[in-house]
Amino acid sequence: MFTVFRMLLTLIHFSCDLFAGFYNCCMIVHRKCTEIWYRENLRTETEMLTRVANEMKKLPRHLVIIFGAKEDTVFDCIRIIGWCITLGIPYISFFDISGYLVRNENLLKYELAKRRPDLLDRISWSKPNAGFTQNGITDFKLKTRISLLCASDGKKEIVSLTKTLAEAVVTGTIKPEEINIDLLNEKLNSRGIPDPDMGLIYGRLCSTYGVLPWQTRITEFYTLPLHVSLSAKDFTCLLEKYSKSEQRFGK
Repeated sequence: MFTVFRMLLTLIHFSCDLFAGFYNCCMIVHRKCTEIWYRENLRTETEMLTRVANEMKKLPRHLVIIFGAKEDTVFDCIRIIGWCITLGIPYISFFDISGYLVRNENLLKYELAKRRPDLLDRISWSKPNAGFTQNGITDFKLKTRISLLCASDGKKEIVSLTKTLAEAVVTGTIKPEEINIDLLNEKLNSRGIPDPDMGLIYGRLCSTYGVLPWQTRITEFYTLPLHVSLSAKDFTCLLEKYSKSEQRFGK
């Protein structure tokens, strides 16, 4: 009996590995086809995005994309940046808990310049404590601000701030009664950008992975339908859901 169960378990594991291998191969082919389609149909895609945007009641001002533990997301970022600029979304944040994008920022910029050189003059890369204004304007030109976030910008940031404030209270630099909501908002919003009003979870798990827990209190979250590739149609469908949603801000 034990031998039968062992053979059955081995067969199940083999079947799962075989399915995973087939699925990964399909995703690789799908990604290549998406790249070819994207390059050859950019004009049609832009026209579709512009038409859909004109029909929407509202668009997010700050969109956060959550990749979770997924890596190799450079091409996805480039496409999303292009869509958001076409739609006029002024703030985009990309979050991956592994820090892949933060470590490969130069690669992202290189691929963006290679694939979409027309977007370079319309992008501003944000850094912590950059001190920019919240109207999306830099050097008198309308630009989309892009932030690359990792785990240290989420829960770790709150933990770090808590330790800093505790040390300040001990040393007498700040009084306990001076610690309030306004102070926390000021310290946690170091980039000076508005809180995200829409979040897209890129993957199969419905989890925020600890992204900006303080700033996403009233963010509308949606799960993307695909784990590897996202089409412009999928993107606009999610934006349409957001446009029809009623944000009551906790009321």
